[in-house]
Amino acid sequence: MASHSAPTRTFPRLPAWLPPRWVVLTALLVLEILVVSLRFDAGTIPEADAWWLKLLRHGILPRVVIAAVVLLLILGGAQLRQELQRVPAQARRPRHLWLCLAGHLLALTAFVLLTAVVFEGDVQASGQADLAFAAWAAAGLACVVFWAAAVLPLRLWLAFARRRVGLIALAVVVGGATAVAYRFTNLFWRPLGEATLQVVRIWLHLLGWETVSRPDVLSVGTPSFRINIDRDCSGYEGVGLIFIFLCVYLWWFRHTLRLPRALLLVPVGMAVSWLANTWRIAGLIAIGSLGARRLALGGFHSEAGWLAFNAVALGLVAVTQRARFFSRQPSSPAGTRLPNATAAYLGPLLAIVGTAMVTAALSSGFDWLYPLRVAAAGGTLWYFWRRYPRWQWTGPSPAVAVGAAVFVLWIGLDWLLSDDNARTDADGMFAASLKALPSVWLAVWLVCRVVGSVVTVPLAEELAFRGYLPRRLMARDFEAVPLGRFTVLAFVVSSVLFGIVHGRRWLVGTLAGMAYALVLLRRRRLGDAVLAHATTNALLDVYVLTTGAWSLWT
Repeated sequence: MASHSAPTRTFPRLPAWLPPRWVVLTALLVLEILVVSLRFDAGTIPEADAWWLKLLRHGILPRVVIAAVVLLLILGGAQLRQELQRVPAQARRPRHLWLCLAGHLLALTAFVLLTAVVFEGDVQASGQADLAFAAWAAAGLACVVFWAAAVLPLRLWLAFARRRVGLIALAVVVGGATAVAYRFTNLFWRPLGEATLQVVRIWLHLLGWETVSRPDVLSVGTPSFRINIDRDCSGYEGVGLIFIFLCVYLWWFRHTLRLPRALLLVPVGMAVSWLANTWRIAGLIAIGSLGARRLALGGFHSEAGWLAFNAVALGLVAVTQRARFFSRQPSSPAGTRLPNATAAYLGPLLAIVGTAMVTAALSSGFDWLYPLRVAAAGGTLWYFWRRYPRWQWTGPSPAVAVGAAVFVLWIGLDWLLSDDNARTDADGMFAASLKALPSVWLAVWLVCRVVGSVVTVPLAEELAFRGYLPRRLMARDFEAVPLGRFTVLAFVVSSVLFGIVHGRRWLVGTLAGMAYALVLLRRRRLGDAVLAHATTNALLDVYVLTTGAWSLWT
Protein backbone atom coordinates (compact mmCIF):
# COMPACT_ATOMS: atom_id res chain seq x y z
CA MET A 1 0.00 0.00 0.00
CA ALA A 2 1.03 3.65 -0.16
CA SER A 3 3.84 4.46 2.21
CA HIS A 4 5.35 7.56 3.76
CA SER A 5 8.97 8.49 3.39
CA ALA A 6 9.42 8.76 7.14
CA PRO A 7 6.64 6.88 8.87
CA THR A 8 6.04 7.72 12.48
CA ARG A 9 4.93 5.19 15.06
CA THR A 10 1.31 5.63 16.07
CA PHE A 11 0.42 3.70 19.19
CA PRO A 12 -3.03 2.92 20.55
CA ARG A 13 -4.58 5.85 22.32
CA LEU A 14 -7.46 6.02 24.75
CA PRO A 15 -9.76 8.87 25.76
CA ALA A 16 -8.55 10.66 28.86
CA TRP A 17 -11.49 9.32 30.88
CA LEU A 18 -10.85 5.67 29.83
CA PRO A 19 -7.86 4.15 31.65
CA PRO A 20 -6.13 1.14 30.04
CA ARG A 21 -6.96 -0.82 33.20
CA TRP A 22 -10.65 -0.72 32.29
CA VAL A 23 -9.97 -2.06 28.80
CA VAL A 24 -7.88 -4.93 30.19
CA LEU A 25 -10.45 -5.78 32.86
CA THR A 26 -13.29 -5.72 30.33
CA ALA A 27 -11.37 -7.99 27.97
CA LEU A 28 -10.67 -10.33 30.91
CA LEU A 29 -14.36 -10.49 31.83
CA VAL A 30 -15.43 -11.16 28.24
CA LEU A 31 -12.83 -13.92 27.94
CA GLU A 32 -14.02 -15.50 31.19
CA ILE A 33 -17.64 -15.46 30.02
CA LEU A 34 -16.71 -17.06 26.69
CA VAL A 35 -14.64 -19.80 28.33
CA VAL A 36 -17.36 -20.67 30.87
CA SER A 37 -20.11 -20.63 28.22
CA LEU A 38 -18.07 -22.92 25.96
CA ARG A 39 -17.21 -25.28 28.80
CA PHE A 40 -20.74 -25.75 30.21
CA ASP A 41 -23.95 -26.50 28.36
CA ALA A 42 -27.30 -25.77 30.00
CA GLY A 43 -28.76 -28.64 27.98
CA THR A 44 -26.98 -31.09 30.28
CA ILE A 45 -29.12 -29.99 33.23
CA PRO A 46 -31.75 -32.70 33.83
CA GLU A 47 -35.44 -31.91 33.83
CA ALA A 48 -36.38 -30.90 37.36
CA ASP A 49 -39.14 -29.37 39.44
CA ALA A 50 -36.98 -26.68 41.03
CA TRP A 51 -37.86 -23.30 39.54
CA TRP A 52 -34.26 -22.16 39.32
CA LEU A 53 -33.19 -25.31 37.46
CA LYS A 54 -35.89 -24.58 34.89
CA LEU A 55 -34.57 -21.03 34.55
CA LEU A 56 -31.08 -22.34 33.89
CA ARG A 57 -32.05 -25.23 31.62
CA HIS A 58 -34.17 -23.07 29.32
CA GLY A 59 -31.65 -20.23 29.28
CA ILE A 60 -34.07 -17.70 30.72
CA LEU A 61 -31.70 -16.22 33.32
CA PRO A 62 -28.83 -15.49 30.86
CA ARG A 63 -31.28 -13.91 28.41
CA VAL A 64 -32.63 -11.59 31.09
CA VAL A 65 -29.13 -10.50 32.09
CA ILE A 66 -27.87 -10.05 28.52
CA ALA A 67 -30.96 -8.12 27.39
CA ALA A 68 -30.84 -5.89 30.49
CA VAL A 69 -27.13 -5.09 30.09
CA VAL A 70 -27.45 -4.38 26.36
CA LEU A 71 -30.46 -2.11 26.90
CA LEU A 72 -28.70 -0.33 29.75
CA LEU A 73 -25.67 0.36 27.54
CA ILE A 74 -27.86 1.55 24.67
CA LEU A 75 -30.09 3.85 26.73
CA GLY A 76 -27.62 4.88 29.41
CA GLY A 77 -24.25 4.57 27.69
CA ALA A 78 -23.92 8.32 27.06
CA GLN A 79 -25.03 9.12 30.60
CA LEU A 80 -22.53 6.62 32.03
CA ARG A 81 -19.72 8.17 30.00
CA GLN A 82 -20.67 11.63 31.23
CA GLU A 83 -20.66 10.34 34.79
CA LEU A 84 -17.19 8.85 34.32
CA GLN A 85 -15.85 12.04 32.76
CA ARG A 86 -16.90 13.98 35.85
CA VAL A 87 -15.09 11.61 38.22
CA PRO A 88 -11.62 12.93 39.15
CA ALA A 89 -8.79 10.74 37.89
CA GLN A 90 -7.47 10.09 41.38
CA ALA A 91 -10.88 8.83 42.53
CA ARG A 92 -11.14 6.23 39.75
CA ARG A 93 -8.47 3.90 41.09
CA PRO A 94 -9.62 1.62 43.92
CA ARG A 95 -7.43 1.66 47.00
CA HIS A 96 -7.18 -2.14 47.15
CA LEU A 97 -6.98 -2.98 43.46
CA TRP A 98 -4.93 -6.18 43.82
CA LEU A 99 -7.13 -7.37 46.64
CA CYS A 100 -10.17 -6.90 44.40
CA LEU A 101 -8.50 -8.85 41.59
CA ALA A 102 -7.57 -11.66 43.96
CA GLY A 103 -11.15 -11.78 45.25
CA HIS A 104 -12.45 -11.87 41.67
CA LEU A 105 -10.24 -14.81 40.75
CA LEU A 106 -11.18 -16.73 43.90
CA ALA A 107 -14.88 -16.08 43.30
CA LEU A 108 -14.46 -17.11 39.66
CA THR A 109 -12.83 -20.38 40.71
CA ALA A 110 -15.68 -21.11 43.12
CA PHE A 111 -18.22 -20.18 40.44
CA VAL A 112 -16.68 -22.58 37.90
CA LEU A 113 -16.57 -25.44 40.41
CA LEU A 114 -20.17 -24.84 41.49
CA THR A 115 -21.28 -24.54 37.85
CA ALA A 116 -19.93 -28.05 37.28
CA VAL A 117 -21.93 -29.26 40.27
CA VAL A 118 -25.17 -27.52 39.22
CA PHE A 119 -24.95 -28.21 35.48
CA GLU A 120 -23.43 -31.68 35.47
CA GLY A 121 -24.21 -33.15 38.90
CA ASP A 122 -27.48 -34.61 40.13
CA VAL A 123 -28.07 -31.88 42.70
CA GLN A 124 -31.80 -32.51 42.91
CA ALA A 125 -31.31 -36.10 44.04
CA SER A 126 -28.80 -35.01 46.66
CA GLY A 127 -31.40 -33.00 48.55
CA GLN A 128 -29.12 -29.96 48.55
CA ALA A 129 -30.43 -28.36 45.35
CA ASP A 130 -31.48 -25.03 46.85
CA LEU A 131 -28.26 -24.75 48.83
CA ALA A 132 -26.18 -25.49 45.71
CA PHE A 133 -28.06 -22.84 43.74
CA ALA A 134 -27.64 -20.27 46.52
CA ALA A 135 -23.90 -20.94 46.68
CA TRP A 136 -23.63 -20.82 42.88
CA ALA A 137 -25.53 -17.52 42.67
CA ALA A 138 -23.50 -16.04 45.53
CA ALA A 139 -20.22 -16.99 43.83
CA GLY A 140 -21.37 -15.45 40.56
CA LEU A 141 -22.49 -12.26 42.30
CA ALA A 142 -19.20 -12.05 44.22
CA CYS A 143 -17.29 -12.50 40.97
CA VAL A 144 -19.11 -9.54 39.40
CA VAL A 145 -18.85 -7.36 42.51
CA PHE A 146 -15.09 -7.88 42.86
CA TRP A 147 -14.63 -7.18 39.15
CA ALA A 148 -16.69 -3.98 39.42
CA ALA A 149 -14.68 -2.94 42.47
CA ALA A 150 -11.47 -3.38 40.47
CA VAL A 151 -12.85 -1.10 37.76
CA LEU A 152 -14.22 1.64 40.03
CA PRO A 153 -14.69 2.10 43.76
CA LEU A 154 -18.04 0.63 44.79
CA ARG A 155 -19.25 3.96 46.15
CA LEU A 156 -19.17 5.39 42.61
CA TRP A 157 -21.18 2.44 41.27
CA LEU A 158 -23.75 2.90 44.05
CA ALA A 159 -23.97 6.64 43.40
CA PHE A 160 -24.64 6.03 39.72
CA ALA A 161 -27.24 3.37 40.56
CA ARG A 162 -29.11 5.78 42.87
CA ARG A 163 -29.20 8.49 40.20
CA ARG A 164 -30.24 6.11 37.42
CA VAL A 165 -32.50 3.73 39.33
CA GLY A 166 -35.36 4.26 36.87
CA LEU A 167 -33.18 3.39 33.88
CA ILE A 168 -31.83 0.26 35.60
CA ALA A 169 -35.36 -0.85 36.53
CA LEU A 170 -36.52 -0.34 32.94
CA ALA A 171 -33.60 -2.42 31.63
CA VAL A 172 -34.40 -5.27 34.04
CA VAL A 173 -38.13 -5.21 33.18
CA VAL A 174 -37.43 -5.23 29.44
CA GLY A 175 -34.87 -8.01 29.90
CA GLY A 176 -37.47 -10.09 31.73
CA ALA A 177 -40.06 -9.31 29.06
CA THR A 178 -37.61 -10.46 26.40
CA ALA A 179 -37.09 -13.80 28.13
CA VAL A 180 -40.84 -14.24 28.62
CA ALA A 181 -41.48 -13.43 24.97
CA TYR A 182 -38.89 -16.01 23.92
CA ARG A 183 -40.47 -18.62 26.15
CA PHE A 184 -43.93 -17.67 24.86
CA THR A 185 -42.75 -18.19 21.31
CA ASN A 186 -41.32 -21.61 22.19
CA LEU A 187 -44.60 -22.70 23.78
CA PHE A 188 -46.81 -21.53 20.93
CA TRP A 189 -44.76 -22.41 17.87
CA ARG A 190 -47.08 -25.21 16.77
CA PRO A 191 -49.79 -22.99 15.19
CA LEU A 192 -47.04 -21.37 13.14
CA GLY A 193 -45.75 -24.82 12.22
CA GLU A 194 -49.22 -25.88 11.08
CA ALA A 195 -49.50 -22.79 8.89
CA THR A 196 -46.03 -23.51 7.49
CA LEU A 197 -47.10 -27.06 6.59
CA GLN A 198 -50.15 -25.86 4.67
CA VAL A 199 -48.20 -23.24 2.70
CA VAL A 200 -45.44 -25.76 1.88
CA ARG A 201 -48.13 -28.07 0.48
CA ILE A 202 -49.30 -25.22 -1.78
CA TRP A 203 -45.77 -24.54 -3.07
CA LEU A 204 -45.17 -28.25 -3.79
CA HIS A 205 -48.49 -28.48 -5.59
CA LEU A 206 -47.60 -25.46 -7.74
CA LEU A 207 -44.28 -27.12 -8.57
CA GLY A 208 -46.15 -30.19 -9.80
CA TRP A 209 -45.32 -32.58 -6.96
CA GLU A 210 -47.77 -35.03 -5.46
CA THR A 211 -47.95 -34.11 -1.79
CA VAL A 212 -48.36 -36.32 1.27
CA SER A 213 -48.96 -34.81 4.69
CA ARG A 214 -49.98 -35.67 8.24
CA PRO A 215 -50.93 -32.46 10.06
CA ASP A 216 -51.20 -34.31 13.41
CA VAL A 217 -47.42 -34.91 13.45
CA LEU A 218 -46.55 -31.97 11.15
CA SER A 219 -45.22 -34.27 8.44
CA VAL A 220 -45.20 -33.08 4.81
CA GLY A 221 -43.51 -34.10 1.60
CA THR A 222 -43.86 -36.34 -1.42
CA PRO A 223 -44.33 -40.13 -1.60
CA SER A 224 -40.54 -40.53 -1.87
CA PHE A 225 -39.34 -37.91 0.61
CA ARG A 226 -40.99 -36.44 3.70
CA ILE A 227 -39.89 -34.30 6.62
CA ASN A 228 -41.31 -33.33 9.99
CA ILE A 229 -41.66 -29.62 10.73
CA ASP A 230 -40.32 -29.08 14.23
CA ARG A 231 -39.98 -25.91 16.26
CA ASP A 232 -36.85 -24.69 14.46
CA CYS A 233 -38.42 -25.28 11.03
CA SER A 234 -41.65 -23.46 11.83
CA GLY A 235 -40.13 -20.12 10.86
CA TYR A 236 -40.25 -18.31 14.17
CA GLU A 237 -36.44 -18.00 14.41
CA GLY A 238 -36.23 -16.26 11.06
CA VAL A 239 -39.11 -13.99 12.04
CA GLY A 240 -37.32 -13.09 15.27
CA LEU A 241 -34.01 -12.43 13.50
CA ILE A 242 -35.58 -10.16 10.91
CA PHE A 243 -37.49 -8.33 13.65
CA ILE A 244 -34.24 -7.60 15.52
CA PHE A 245 -32.46 -6.63 12.31
CA LEU A 246 -35.19 -4.21 11.26
CA CYS A 247 -35.36 -2.63 14.71
CA VAL A 248 -31.61 -1.94 14.62
CA TYR A 249 -31.85 -0.73 11.01
CA LEU A 250 -34.72 1.65 11.74
CA TRP A 251 -32.93 3.08 14.76
CA TRP A 252 -29.60 3.46 12.97
CA PHE A 253 -31.12 5.20 9.94
CA ARG A 254 -33.86 7.06 11.84
CA HIS A 255 -32.63 10.42 10.52
CA THR A 256 -32.94 9.39 6.86
CA LEU A 257 -36.10 7.25 7.00
CA ARG A 258 -39.66 8.57 7.07
CA LEU A 259 -41.04 7.62 10.45
CA PRO A 260 -43.55 6.37 11.48
CA ARG A 261 -44.42 4.99 8.03
CA ALA A 262 -41.10 3.16 7.87
CA LEU A 263 -42.34 1.05 10.80
CA LEU A 264 -44.44 -0.81 8.22
CA LEU A 265 -41.21 -2.57 7.30
CA VAL A 266 -41.38 -4.61 10.51
CA PRO A 267 -44.60 -6.59 9.82
CA VAL A 268 -43.80 -6.78 6.11
CA GLY A 269 -40.31 -8.11 6.81
CA MET A 270 -41.59 -10.67 9.32
CA ALA A 271 -44.19 -11.93 6.83
CA VAL A 272 -41.65 -12.15 3.98
CA SER A 273 -39.19 -13.95 6.27
CA TRP A 274 -41.81 -16.55 7.17
CA LEU A 275 -42.73 -17.04 3.49
CA ALA A 276 -39.03 -17.43 2.65
CA ASN A 277 -38.84 -20.22 5.21
CA THR A 278 -41.74 -22.03 3.50
CA TRP A 279 -39.92 -21.69 0.17
CA ARG A 280 -36.80 -23.15 1.78
CA ILE A 281 -38.69 -26.18 3.10
CA ALA A 282 -40.43 -26.71 -0.25
CA GLY A 283 -37.07 -26.55 -2.02
CA LEU A 284 -35.56 -28.99 0.48
CA ILE A 285 -38.37 -31.49 -0.16
CA ALA A 286 -38.02 -31.07 -3.92
CA ILE A 287 -34.26 -31.72 -3.78
CA GLY A 288 -34.75 -34.77 -1.58
CA SER A 289 -37.50 -36.09 -3.87
CA LEU A 290 -35.14 -35.86 -6.82
CA GLY A 291 -32.81 -38.34 -5.07
CA ALA A 292 -30.33 -35.95 -3.44
CA ARG A 293 -31.33 -36.78 0.12
CA ARG A 294 -27.89 -36.17 1.56
CA LEU A 295 -27.68 -32.74 -0.06
CA ALA A 296 -31.19 -31.83 1.07
CA LEU A 297 -30.59 -32.81 4.71
CA GLY A 298 -27.01 -31.55 4.74
CA GLY A 299 -25.78 -28.33 3.20
CA PHE A 300 -29.11 -27.08 1.87
CA HIS A 301 -30.90 -27.62 5.18
CA SER A 302 -28.24 -25.78 7.20
CA GLU A 303 -27.33 -22.97 4.83
CA ALA A 304 -30.47 -22.10 2.88
CA GLY A 305 -32.02 -20.44 5.92
CA TRP A 306 -29.11 -18.03 6.28
CA LEU A 307 -29.18 -17.31 2.56
CA ALA A 308 -32.89 -16.52 2.80
CA PHE A 309 -32.37 -14.26 5.82
CA ASN A 310 -29.60 -12.30 4.08
CA ALA A 311 -31.65 -12.01 0.89
CA VAL A 312 -34.70 -10.70 2.76
CA ALA A 313 -32.68 -8.29 4.91
CA LEU A 314 -30.66 -6.86 2.03
CA GLY A 315 -33.74 -6.72 -0.18
CA LEU A 316 -35.68 -4.69 2.38
CA VAL A 317 -32.75 -2.30 2.82
CA ALA A 318 -32.42 -1.83 -0.96
CA VAL A 319 -36.15 -1.14 -1.32
CA THR A 320 -36.28 1.40 1.49
CA GLN A 321 -33.19 3.25 0.25
CA ARG A 322 -34.75 3.66 -3.20
CA ALA A 323 -38.40 4.23 -2.30
CA ARG A 324 -39.49 7.81 -1.61
CA PHE A 325 -42.29 6.41 0.54
CA PHE A 326 -39.74 5.19 3.12
CA SER A 327 -36.65 7.35 2.60
CA ARG A 328 -36.27 11.11 2.93
CA GLN A 329 -33.50 11.07 0.33
CA PRO A 330 -34.13 8.11 -1.98
CA SER A 331 -31.15 7.07 -4.02
CA SER A 332 -31.12 6.07 -7.64
CA PRO A 333 -30.36 2.45 -8.54
CA ALA A 334 -26.77 3.44 -9.31
CA GLY A 335 -26.49 5.34 -6.07
CA THR A 336 -27.37 2.35 -3.92
CA ARG A 337 -23.99 0.79 -4.46
CA LEU A 338 -21.38 1.14 -1.77
CA PRO A 339 -18.86 3.96 -2.26
CA ASN A 340 -15.89 2.77 -4.31
CA ALA A 341 -13.49 2.83 -1.38
CA THR A 342 -15.72 0.77 0.90
CA ALA A 343 -16.57 -1.68 -1.87
CA ALA A 344 -12.91 -2.08 -2.77
CA TYR A 345 -11.91 -2.97 0.79
CA LEU A 346 -14.91 -5.14 1.69
CA GLY A 347 -15.86 -6.54 -1.72
CA PRO A 348 -13.34 -9.42 -1.87
CA LEU A 349 -14.28 -10.71 1.60
CA LEU A 350 -18.00 -10.40 0.87
CA ALA A 351 -17.45 -12.29 -2.39
CA ILE A 352 -15.80 -15.14 -0.45
CA VAL A 353 -18.52 -15.23 2.22
CA GLY A 354 -21.39 -15.02 -0.26
CA THR A 355 -19.93 -17.72 -2.51
CA ALA A 356 -19.22 -19.94 0.50
CA MET A 357 -22.84 -19.72 1.64
CA VAL A 358 -24.11 -20.70 -1.81
CA THR A 359 -21.63 -23.55 -2.31
CA ALA A 360 -22.28 -24.85 1.21
CA ALA A 361 -25.99 -25.03 0.40
CA LEU A 362 -25.10 -27.09 -2.68
CA SER A 363 -22.80 -29.40 -0.76
CA SER A 364 -23.34 -32.16 1.77
CA GLY A 365 -20.66 -31.51 4.37
CA PHE A 366 -17.68 -31.18 2.01
CA ASP A 367 -17.43 -28.01 -0.11
CA TRP A 368 -16.41 -29.53 -3.43
CA LEU A 369 -17.10 -26.17 -5.12
CA TYR A 370 -14.36 -24.33 -3.20
CA PRO A 371 -12.68 -23.14 -6.45
CA LEU A 372 -15.67 -20.84 -6.98
CA ARG A 373 -14.63 -18.92 -3.85
CA VAL A 374 -11.18 -18.32 -5.32
CA ALA A 375 -12.69 -17.23 -8.63
CA ALA A 376 -15.14 -14.84 -6.94
CA ALA A 377 -12.47 -13.27 -4.73
CA GLY A 378 -9.95 -13.10 -7.56
CA GLY A 379 -12.46 -11.45 -9.89
CA THR A 380 -13.38 -8.88 -7.25
CA LEU A 381 -9.74 -8.08 -6.49
CA TRP A 382 -9.01 -7.69 -10.20
CA TYR A 383 -12.02 -5.38 -10.66
CA PHE A 384 -10.91 -3.06 -7.84
CA TRP A 385 -7.15 -3.46 -8.32
CA ARG A 386 -6.63 0.09 -9.61
CA ARG A 387 -8.55 1.39 -6.62
CA TYR A 388 -5.88 0.10 -4.25
CA PRO A 389 -2.71 2.12 -3.61
CA ARG A 390 0.54 0.46 -4.63
CA TRP A 391 1.37 -2.59 -2.50
CA GLN A 392 4.63 -2.31 -0.57
CA TRP A 393 6.32 -4.08 2.32
CA THR A 394 9.42 -3.32 4.35
CA GLY A 395 11.06 -6.68 3.77
CA PRO A 396 10.25 -10.34 4.29
CA SER A 397 11.98 -11.00 7.62
CA PRO A 398 9.68 -9.37 10.24
CA ALA A 399 6.42 -10.27 8.52
CA VAL A 400 7.51 -13.84 7.76
CA ALA A 401 8.71 -14.30 11.34
CA VAL A 402 5.36 -13.16 12.74
CA GLY A 403 3.49 -15.38 10.28
CA ALA A 404 5.59 -18.38 11.30
CA ALA A 405 4.99 -17.64 15.00
CA VAL A 406 1.23 -17.49 14.39
CA PHE A 407 1.47 -20.85 12.58
CA VAL A 408 3.14 -22.46 15.61
CA LEU A 409 0.50 -20.91 17.90
CA TRP A 410 -2.30 -22.11 15.61
CA ILE A 411 -1.08 -25.71 15.58
CA GLY A 412 -0.38 -25.72 19.30
CA LEU A 413 -3.76 -24.38 20.38
CA ASP A 414 -5.58 -26.65 17.93
CA TRP A 415 -3.96 -29.71 19.48
CA LEU A 416 -4.47 -28.38 22.99
CA LEU A 417 -8.15 -27.40 22.67
CA SER A 418 -9.55 -30.01 20.27
CA ASP A 419 -10.58 -33.56 21.07
CA ASP A 420 -8.27 -36.24 19.66
CA ASN A 421 -11.09 -38.55 18.58
CA ALA A 422 -13.07 -35.74 16.98
CA ARG A 423 -9.97 -34.55 15.15
CA THR A 424 -9.22 -38.05 13.88
CA ASP A 425 -12.80 -38.52 12.70
CA ALA A 426 -12.74 -35.16 10.93
CA ASP A 427 -9.46 -36.03 9.21
CA GLY A 428 -10.90 -39.34 8.03
CA MET A 429 -14.13 -37.84 6.72
CA PHE A 430 -12.26 -35.09 4.87
CA ALA A 431 -9.84 -37.59 3.32
CA ALA A 432 -12.74 -39.80 2.21
CA SER A 433 -14.44 -36.79 0.58
CA LEU A 434 -11.25 -35.96 -1.31
CA LYS A 435 -10.89 -39.52 -2.56
CA ALA A 436 -14.46 -39.44 -3.85
CA LEU A 437 -13.65 -36.54 -6.20
CA PRO A 438 -12.69 -37.27 -9.82
CA SER A 439 -8.92 -37.15 -10.26
CA VAL A 440 -8.95 -34.04 -12.47
CA TRP A 441 -11.27 -32.12 -10.15
CA LEU A 442 -9.22 -33.27 -7.14
CA ALA A 443 -6.11 -31.68 -8.64
CA VAL A 444 -8.02 -28.49 -9.44
CA TRP A 445 -9.53 -28.42 -5.96
CA LEU A 446 -6.18 -28.83 -4.18
CA VAL A 447 -4.49 -26.15 -6.30
CA CYS A 448 -7.36 -23.71 -5.72
CA ARG A 449 -7.41 -24.50 -2.00
CA VAL A 450 -3.73 -23.57 -1.70
CA VAL A 451 -4.06 -20.50 -3.95
CA GLY A 452 -7.09 -19.37 -2.00
CA SER A 453 -5.47 -19.69 1.42
CA VAL A 454 -2.14 -18.14 0.39
CA VAL A 455 -3.29 -15.40 -2.02
CA THR A 456 -6.98 -14.45 -2.14
CA VAL A 457 -7.88 -15.05 1.53
CA PRO A 458 -4.97 -13.01 3.01
CA LEU A 459 -5.64 -10.16 0.59
CA ALA A 460 -9.39 -10.15 1.22
CA GLU A 461 -9.19 -10.49 5.00
CA GLU A 462 -6.39 -7.97 5.50
CA LEU A 463 -8.16 -5.41 3.32
CA ALA A 464 -11.29 -5.80 5.44
CA PHE A 465 -9.94 -6.35 8.96
CA ARG A 466 -6.76 -4.27 8.90
CA GLY A 467 -7.24 -1.87 6.00
CA TYR A 468 -10.90 -0.91 6.48
CA LEU A 469 -12.46 -1.81 9.83
CA PRO A 470 -9.99 -0.21 12.31
CA ARG A 471 -9.94 3.05 10.35
CA ARG A 472 -13.71 3.04 9.89
CA LEU A 473 -14.14 2.73 13.65
CA MET A 474 -12.13 5.96 14.00
CA ALA A 475 -13.67 8.06 11.21
CA ARG A 476 -16.49 7.94 8.69
CA ASP A 477 -14.01 8.92 5.98
CA PHE A 478 -11.73 5.99 6.75
CA GLU A 479 -9.28 6.78 3.93
CA ALA A 480 -8.39 10.01 5.76
CA VAL A 481 -6.98 7.87 8.60
CA PRO A 482 -3.40 6.74 7.86
CA LEU A 483 -2.79 3.02 7.69
CA GLY A 484 -1.42 1.66 10.94
CA ARG A 485 -3.08 4.19 13.20
CA PHE A 486 -5.06 2.37 15.89
CA THR A 487 -7.02 3.08 18.95
CA VAL A 488 -7.36 0.31 21.50
CA LEU A 489 -11.06 0.00 20.61
CA ALA A 490 -10.30 -0.39 16.90
CA PHE A 491 -7.46 -2.82 17.62
CA VAL A 492 -9.56 -5.05 19.89
CA VAL A 493 -12.81 -4.96 17.89
CA SER A 494 -11.17 -5.70 14.54
CA SER A 495 -9.10 -8.54 16.03
CA VAL A 496 -12.07 -10.11 17.85
CA LEU A 497 -14.26 -9.95 14.74
CA PHE A 498 -11.41 -11.51 12.76
CA GLY A 499 -11.37 -14.32 15.31
CA ILE A 500 -15.14 -14.79 15.18
CA VAL A 501 -15.13 -15.40 11.42
CA HIS A 502 -12.84 -18.37 12.09
CA GLY A 503 -15.61 -20.21 13.93
CA ARG A 504 -14.60 -22.66 16.62
CA ARG A 505 -10.99 -21.45 16.35
CA TRP A 506 -12.06 -17.97 17.45
CA LEU A 507 -9.43 -17.72 20.19
CA VAL A 508 -6.38 -18.37 18.03
CA GLY A 509 -8.03 -16.36 15.25
CA THR A 510 -8.27 -13.36 17.57
CA LEU A 511 -4.63 -13.72 18.61
CA ALA A 512 -3.61 -14.03 14.96
CA GLY A 513 -5.58 -10.87 14.12
CA MET A 514 -3.74 -9.00 16.87
CA ALA A 515 -0.38 -10.23 15.55
CA TYR A 516 -1.14 -9.10 11.99
CA ALA A 517 -2.38 -5.74 13.31
CA LEU A 518 0.90 -5.25 15.18
CA VAL A 519 2.79 -5.99 11.96
CA LEU A 520 0.81 -3.22 10.27
CA LEU A 521 1.31 -0.93 13.27
CA ARG A 522 5.10 -1.32 13.06
CA ARG A 523 5.55 0.08 9.52
CA ARG A 524 2.05 1.19 8.46
CA ARG A 525 2.13 -0.93 5.30
CA LEU A 526 -0.71 -3.32 4.64
CA GLY A 527 1.54 -5.44 2.46
CA ASP A 528 3.44 -6.54 5.58
CA ALA A 529 0.22 -7.78 7.23
CA VAL A 530 -0.74 -9.62 4.03
CA LEU A 531 2.70 -11.25 3.87
CA ALA A 532 2.49 -12.38 7.51
CA HIS A 533 -1.02 -13.78 6.95
CA ALA A 534 0.06 -15.55 3.74
CA THR A 535 3.05 -17.06 5.54
CA THR A 536 0.83 -18.53 8.26
CA ASN A 537 -1.56 -20.02 5.71
CA ALA A 538 1.23 -21.35 3.51
CA LEU A 539 2.83 -23.15 6.45
CA LEU A 540 -0.59 -24.54 7.44
CA ASP A 541 -1.07 -25.84 3.89
CA VAL A 542 2.32 -27.54 3.92
CA TYR A 543 1.52 -29.07 7.31
CA VAL A 544 -1.88 -30.33 6.15
CA LEU A 545 -0.60 -31.81 2.89
CA THR A 546 2.36 -33.56 4.52
CA THR A 547 0.66 -34.88 7.67
CA GLY A 548 -2.93 -35.42 6.52
CA ALA A 549 -4.31 -33.16 9.27
CA TRP A 550 -7.24 -32.27 7.03
CA SER A 551 -9.35 -31.01 9.92
CA LEU A 552 -7.28 -27.80 9.86
CA TRP A 553 -8.94 -27.04 6.52
CA THR A 554 -12.46 -27.32 7.94
